[in-house]
Amino acid sequence: MQSKVRYLILPERKIVEASQGQTILESALKAKVPLDHTCGGFGTCGTCRVKVVEGLEKLGPRGELEAEIAQDRGFKPEERLACQNEAREGLVLERPQRSKKLTDE
Repeated sequence: MQSKVRYLILPERKIVEASQGQTILESALKAKVPLDHTCGGFGTCGTCRVKVVEGLEKLGPRGELEAEIAQDRGFKPEERLACQNEAREGLVLERPQRSKKLTDE
């Protein structure tokens, strides 16, 4: 049986449950949290950026793809791609407010 991890998404203050190994993007979308993901979660667009408010040390270093996007877009160290990082227990993440428009349609 797969173990589950839980993390918090702001500004909704929603606790998201994810399967071990599931990305932040996959688990957030499954929980109906609106996150932009123009490229479909392949790590090429940078639109699924989230800010890690707590638990940055729980995520590994950026992979090559994420590092390239982060450098091109000028991401701060705490800004990570939801599609390129696995959900970890106890993370506190903040999604960009502009994603809210997806729920209004």
